[in-house]
Amino acid sequence: MLPSFTATDFLPLGRYSVSAEEAESLLVKAPEFEDSKTRTRLWTKLHSYVEGFLALEDAYASVLDGLPLIHRLWLGGSFVSAKLDPRNIDATLLIDVRAERAIRGRPGSKWLTAAFKRDSIQRHFEVSPVRVGYLPVSHVFRPGHMSPEAQTYFMERGVWDDWWQRCRLPDQADRSPSEASAAPARGYLEVRL
Repeated sequence: MLPSFTATDFLPLGRYSVSAEEAESLLVKAPEFEDSKTRTRLWTKLHSYVEGFLALEDAYASVLDGLPLIHRLWLGGSFVSAKLDPRNIDATLLIDVRAERAIRGRPGSKWLTAAFKRDSIQRHFEVSPVRVGYLPVSHVFRPGHMSPEAQTYFMERGVWDDWWQRCRLPDQADRSPSEASAAPARGYLEVRL
């Protein structure tokens, strides 16, 4: 069952795993967004943005051996709120580093770098992307035994999980993260592609 927006105009606390169709149903096609001037356009542009990764997966399917480039897509910010007309989509892409390594240096793989140049991506796709290098880690309770790459993955994953559950404080001149804004106050979506 899809979560509903609360009285604060956000999702209840937590990360909600949904399909792309469920995310569209909640964030674009819901009756409360019928009069939105931006949501359909933003969703279409997000699809175009993600298509760059899916095209690489198709082109190099034999090399990837079933590995997806995008392990998961996290959506947060104003697009995952009751705001009628958000101006962009904030996204964290968990990129499978094994898949990324398998196609680096091949024709078209420059997209893996270009896709995270935030200014140009925001101008063209209206997506504000952040990359987290995903790695499957077997011994999660023994960080001292993790590779530096796995430790970085866990740290970055934790940073963005924390961030998407924060709210900026109203009437605060400095809107950057602070101790006062650290308490979880909203939910976000994890989209399965």
